Amino acid sequence: MKRRSLLPAHQDQHTERWLVSYADYMTLAFALFVMLYAVHASRSELRQPVVEGVQQALGQLGAHPTREGAMTLQGQPALPVSELPAATSSANSLHRLSVGLGERLAPLLDKELASVELGEQELVLTLDGSLLFSQGSALLGPNSEALFSALSPLLNQHLNYLRVRGFTDNVAVSNELYASNWQLSAERARAVLERLEQDGVAPARLVLEAYGRNRPRAEGRGEAGRAPNRRVEIAVSSRRWAPPEPPPPARPLSPEEQGGIQVYELPGGGIRITNDRVSP
Repeated sequence: MKRRSLLPAHQDQHTERWLVSYADYMTLAFALFVMLYAVHASRSELRQPVVEGVQQALGQLGAHPTREGAMTLQGQPALPVSELPAATSSANSLHRLSVGLGERLAPLLDKELASVELGEQELVLTLDGSLLFSQGSALLGPNSEALFSALSPLLNQHLNYLRVRGFTDNVAVSNELYASNWQLSAERARAVLERLEQDGVAPARLVLEAYGRNRPRAEGRGEAGRAPNRRVEIAVSSRRWAPPEPPPPARPLSPEEQGGIQVYELPGGGIRITNDRVSP
């Protein structure tokens, strides 16, 4: 006779725990195969069909491969590296301008009434406010004549974009002429901008900026600390301005294009306008 167990079987016993370990194993194996495939797919022989497909598509647009990683348009041979346009041409232009400003404004630079700062994107010429204006005024003074006589021809030799920036000190301005420091700095920048335009600088090259009492150069108190903040900056961009091409000469309209209207000169000096093609 079969004996029965006196201990009842546990109903909540987990009999399939191995599935958890098996799932972890499969996950790790899948991750391993994905990593191996990624390493294998990075080889050049697997990338070549993709590269050929791109080159074939570009070939339909008139582009042809010259060497790995280089393309050239049909009819335009690839330039060797020695003949490519120099990437530093704009930087060289600003450097030449910096040298020219240093020569022409040497007395002002020595007295720290002007400064030239050459950066990667622009050259900034800073002019002390006392060179240009009386304190609290935006009218150009007599000292500015000699300054612009030396400065404007040099700026006209380099067709770069110019930003004229006006600044004031932190003394509040409020009178019948200028309602605020913002207006005073804007009027000073406008006076310099219009003088450059008067000296032949193309208006399309010029931009006006006003900063009021913001962006001070010195933080000191008293007149010695405020004086450097009263200034005008001329920022010469590395971007060059291209003068517009002149329009083609107008050709005279034919009688058909004029709607049949004819203009005749009369012997007495007058003119006769008619739509009849007859001799005057």
